[in-house]
Amino acid sequence: MKFYCASIAHETSRWSPIPTNLDSYRRQLLYLPSAGEQHPLPPEAIDPAGWCGVLRARGHETVIGPFASAVPSRPTPRADYEVLKGELLAALRAALPVDGVALLLHGAQVAEGVDDCEGDMLAAVRAIVGPDVPIGVVFDLHGNVSDAMVASADVLLACLEYPHIDFDSRAVQMALLVERAARGEIRPTTVRQRVPMLGTYYTTVHPMRGLVDWAKAHEGQDGVLAVSITHGFAWADIADCGASVLVCSDQRRPEARALADRIADRYFSLRDQIRSPRLPAEQAVAAALAHPAGPVVIADTADNPGGGAAGDSTFLLRALLDLKASNAALGMLWDPVAASLAIKAGVGARLRLRIGGKTSPASGPPLDVDALVLACRTDATQNAQGAVSPLGPSALIQVEGVKVVLNSIRDQVFDPACFEAFGVDPRGCDIVVVKGQQHFHALFSPFMAAVLYATPPGTVDTDYETMTFKRIPSPMHPIVKPPFQAFGREWSV
Repeated sequence: MKFYCASIAHETSRWSPIPTNLDSYRRQLLYLPSAGEQHPLPPEAIDPAGWCGVLRARGHETVIGPFASAVPSRPTPRADYEVLKGELLAALRAALPVDGVALLLHGAQVAEGVDDCEGDMLAAVRAIVGPDVPIGVVFDLHGNVSDAMVASADVLLACLEYPHIDFDSRAVQMALLVERAARGEIRPTTVRQRVPMLGTYYTTVHPMRGLVDWAKAHEGQDGVLAVSITHGFAWADIADCGASVLVCSDQRRPEARALADRIADRYFSLRDQIRSPRLPAEQAVAAALAHPAGPVVIADTADNPGGGAAGDSTFLLRALLDLKASNAALGMLWDPVAASLAIKAGVGARLRLRIGGKTSPASGPPLDVDALVLACRTDATQNAQGAVSPLGPSALIQVEGVKVVLNSIRDQVFDPACFEAFGVDPRGCDIVVVKGQQHFHALFSPFMAAVLYATPPGTVDTDYETMTFKRIPSPMHPIVKPPFQAFGREWSV
């Protein structure tokens, strides 16, 4: 059989200070063959074990359409979005006839004038292939699921883990379900139950861990093909924001609906227990200093580039310096200018630097520091969930008791290599501050003594009660406390 495979993914924050355009995609991944954009394809498109490769390994032909992704930032300009969407559709038309379509999307992509990019793209794909060709989509659990997505896709499933350590396996699961549907073995359909909650929920700890395990255990039983628990992405600020439960079944819509309701009930009942913790910068540093053993990892969740922040906030660095922290490391502070100056000065140089606080008030004021240049690299990379992600020209500086990694390609911290590339072993530090919310956990957890989630001021603000949303429907927890009516049903205390 012949399958069409493609991916367009961007997590969009209307609060981000970082503009988005096609160059944003070129910096991370932009493969548009008909337009001459020939960025190397990612491993999942080539590797026999990836979601595209597994179809080839099973004897099928795969037609590879566009692959595009960018670090989270502001909405994509309409003209640039139309370039991406146009390539997706043009490559599909050129591939016809196909037996199935397998797509990796994000779920929280917004363009200027298009709040629901995924629903828009899927409706257009469905219009091309017709009603009988199965369409499968795997997406990020931070996606905001829309009616158009559910109506246009036969198989719709999200990763379940945060950090997203299961994205590859869930993508393969999606592709194999599309294959089974194309063979006529199953006739998948997906139902959704929206859950009126805003938040980010860590699956590394209970009770969220138990909820995910319990929900996933239903897969393979009574016609259930896949279960997804999504968190949504509030910073997209669209009408579809919020949590959802999806159940994909083999023609078992009533049973799937009942299961989605049960999972949604349990999910909502845990809302206060699973809500991510909030800890001001000074309290987080004080708690880390008081911890009996290190390294204590402090996540700067409000300045997470993976949520649209710049990555140049100074609040936690200021707290480390004010509280006289020593044997501490902080990374990565996105400051191409300061990194360039440190590189020009060279290893061993001492210089006065103004670092951080450049992109917006949410980043705090810049800090004027006396810096010792310890290391410089132009070739440093990290493992970003299986992808090789360059840091760009970067430098390690010593500021009092804190070693600071200055990088020039904006990204969150996934990997201890962000420090190791400069000769800093985070295992030997007392405190390690990372710019990110949770994805660091996969590679830092084997050695960290504790993790603290700091919430200084920042772009990725989780104080939803004080945020000015324009499009998110009400009521929505935690802004409104239950009981209340939402999404066609009662939600109780």
